[in-house]
Amino acid sequence: MTPGFLRRFFLEPAGAEVALEFSSLAVVGARVESRRGKVELRSLVTEPLGEGSFAPTLEDPGFVGREEIRDAVKRVLAKVGAMPMARAAIVVPDAVARFRLFAQDEVQAEPKKRDELVAFRMQKLLPFAAGDLRVISAWPRSSAEPVLAIGFSAAVLAAYEQVGEAFGLDVGSVETSTMALLRGLGTAGPSTSGDVLLVRHDPRWMTLTLTRGGWPVSIRSFDEQVAGNPDEVRKEIASTAVFWRDRLAGTALAAAFLHCSDPSFDRVGQDVLSVFERTPERVKTPANLLVAGIPGAIERQAAPALALLGMGH
Repeated sequence: MTPGFLRRFFLEPAGAEVALEFSSLAVVGARVESRRGKVELRSLVTEPLGEGSFAPTLEDPGFVGREEIRDAVKRVLAKVGAMPMARAAIVVPDAVARFRLFAQDEVQAEPKKRDELVAFRMQKLLPFAAGDLRVISAWPRSSAEPVLAIGFSAAVLAAYEQVGEAFGLDVGSVETSTMALLRGLGTAGPSTSGDVLLVRHDPRWMTLTLTRGGWPVSIRSFDEQVAGNPDEVRKEIASTAVFWRDRLAGTALAAAFLHCSDPSFDRVGQDVLSVFERTPERVKTPANLLVAGIPGAIERQAAPALALLGMGH
């Protein structure tokens, strides 16, 4: 997926110097500085969250342990050295958004009205009142490729923005975890030009994305009932492989990427290998982002946040 297409998503991360990411495991913060045309990671911090303190859904930002989350964000921003009114990018859980791909003949309309038609189609799939529904659509260059739509609650998204603003950040970008990772993969080079699988697994949600030539051709998201059950995770990965072979005529992956916690990596990675016959790689930090002296475990956990910071400069 190319950077040009991804500018159509939530908001462009250009110039962000701080990234704040929410997952069910931790709050992650990162800060970069631009020097002589290069972007350097100056600090990266994670603050773990207690089990059950963060439980996002389509209709709720998930701040169950409000004080715990507020204190974690406060500590993260203090440790990374975020200055007042720093330009910030926020990574939100996939669980707060609904992804859908439409064949272009399903949403044919005049250019000025096509986004409205996509929004109308998405409204039927989401439980929000019309005034609360927001839909972002991304259109490919080729008429053979599907249109990507992302639907979400304006109130839920605003809750995340307000967290950043409450601590003085200038929130200029909000992105889901999977879309942030796809931004990073879009700059990864030739290895992502064929069929690529991206698995984003969190104990409370999971998203399986297949891209072809850099554009999504399948994207499926699941809630805690699947993500928290290893048997269900294995089943859905296998189902995605069947769909890829039978419906998308897939034969061999150019690459497979997996972003999840370290304890889950081997298990979920084996699930991918067994049906796609490809060992997944960890999502890497963007090549243009200079990283030195950061523990590997923390850097791996922060991949979505680092992808946005790497894209924004």
